[in-house]
Amino acid sequence: MGTCGLFVVWLSSEEHVCPMHIRKRLKPIEYEATPVRDLLTRMKTLSELMIDLAYSALLFSDEQLGGWVLELENHVDELGYQLLMTLSLSVRDKKDAELSVGLFGVASSANKISDAAADIASLARPGSHIHPILNEVFQQVEEHLVQVTVAEDSDIVGQTIGQIWEAEDVSVDVIAVRREGLWTLNPPRDFVIAPGDVIFARGSGRETDAFTEIATGSMPESHETNRTTNGGLGHLMLQMKELSEFMVSLAYASVVHYDSELAEEVGELEERLDEMCEMFIRQVLVMDADVDKRWDLIRLAVSTEEIADAAWEIASIPLSGLETHPVIASIVNEAEEIVARVPVREGSPLEGRTLGELALEDRYGIYVQSVRRSGHWFHRPKDEFRLRAGDVLIVDGYRQGIQELREELDVPGDSERTS
Repeated sequence: MGTCGLFVVWLSSEEHVCPMHIRKRLKPIEYEATPVRDLLTRMKTLSELMIDLAYSALLFSDEQLGGWVLELENHVDELGYQLLMTLSLSVRDKKDAELSVGLFGVASSANKISDAAADIASLARPGSHIHPILNEVFQQVEEHLVQVTVAEDSDIVGQTIGQIWEAEDVSVDVIAVRREGLWTLNPPRDFVIAPGDVIFARGSGRETDAFTEIATGSMPESHETNRTTNGGLGHLMLQMKELSEFMVSLAYASVVHYDSELAEEVGELEERLDEMCEMFIRQVLVMDADVDKRWDLIRLAVSTEEIADAAWEIASIPLSGLETHPVIASIVNEAEEIVARVPVREGSPLEGRTLGELALEDRYGIYVQSVRRSGHWFHRPKDEFRLRAGDVLIVDGYRQGIQELREELDVPGDSERTS
């Protein structure tokens, strides 16, 4: 679905003995003539997909998947070197130099995100169970991660991903497929499902449950959360995880729209996440748990903070006063998942209704992350939040769902001016 297209890596069984060893292996770098746009697109797409893959490896204790994420980290590093060399050869004057700053910043941030994802993936160990706190986090997230093995007699055998979306009316994002040791990242719509495929997908709890049942023939386990007794650490980690990922999307939106207010909000969120990370680590240090499991929790917290730091690096571009390179805007605008601003105009179907009444997640598959009202921000507003004229919703989700919302409710898009 994304711009990355088909990306396949073969990993033999010997390469999974020590994922950290994989991470240290780099091949010699030589300059290759590749368009900057292609390099940056792959860096951005891979780094974002790696976050989901890393959490999947951790959730399912899949060391093989974790090792693959580490291979992808090496690949992102190589793309970064190629981008650096290409930009070094292309800068001819002051204008080029100023435009290149944003490209360097985005590339550097994508690299940092991939590094953080690799750190998360390295926590995956076979036969070990994740800490109950992390289990609580994965049960409460807006987008659930699932790992399913396609049954021999499944209805989706022989169907393409696109056909599954249309025929089964199941909207999940297939982020990777493992078939006989061969990995396919971000498979396209025409990818044909085979029996025995191990599919890693994400989506709402309802959609992932439906997909699991169709693929395996069995009802999935309940998403009911078993609350831990660790002083709300699970809820705190959940906030850190989802906030750091949202910050990346918000940062890219601030660059594309050259919106300093959005960029400044990313900065404020980064400071908030720093405080949350410190609070989390302090509580972990004094909790009653195995030292190794506490260390894993601390490493995970630090990784979420690093993702947030990378988002702030992206958002600082529009605050620098330097012009955004058109390549950055085109890459972000073509992504399947976007962050968009939805204004509430006077007389709009949105005015006076609560978020619960609108049910945007169920109807369009999009999430309201923040609402801007009279210069103030309301983050993760509850269903009871009632919209007023002049509010601006910051939503994220798939482009198609956001476009359907705009068309059905007759609300302008980001490119349209509102009074």
